[in-house]
Amino acid sequence: MLTIDDVAAVPLFSGLPASELERLAHTSADLHLGAGEFAVPEGGERALFAVLTGRIEVVKTIDGIERTLGWRVPGTIFGEVPIALGTPFPGGYRAVEASRVMRVDVQQYYAIAAVSPDISLKVSTLARGRIGGLQSIAAENN
Repeated sequence: MLTIDDVAAVPLFSGLPASELERLAHTSADLHLGAGEFAVPEGGERALFAVLTGRIEVVKTIDGIERTLGWRVPGTIFGEVPIALGTPFPGGYRAVEASRVMRVDVQQYYAIAAVSPDISLKVSTLARGRIGGLQSIAAENN
């Protein structure tokens, strides 16, 4: 079960009022993943995730070959591209070691963004950067 301290440890959420931290703690999923387990597969339903402990590998299958695109470590988020664009996940997110991840569903993300527009701005900015990276990868394969 997530605590207010767990949620506040994520830089994106650290500036939220205590009432909003509490809401996220009570409405978000607390995922405990073993090495090799996916938080979300490529093509998965959109949500916003935050890594609490462990390390998550970002993978994408390109021309039938799985490719590692990056890593997410404690305090970082993923899911910003699906949230910003309203699309499924362009890659999969898999634990490379025992990891704990917070999953914020779309409705709760929008409720928090309505209270704190700064969160929406930060997520959108991060999404723009990630989209640029995805475009570079696509260009390499053409």
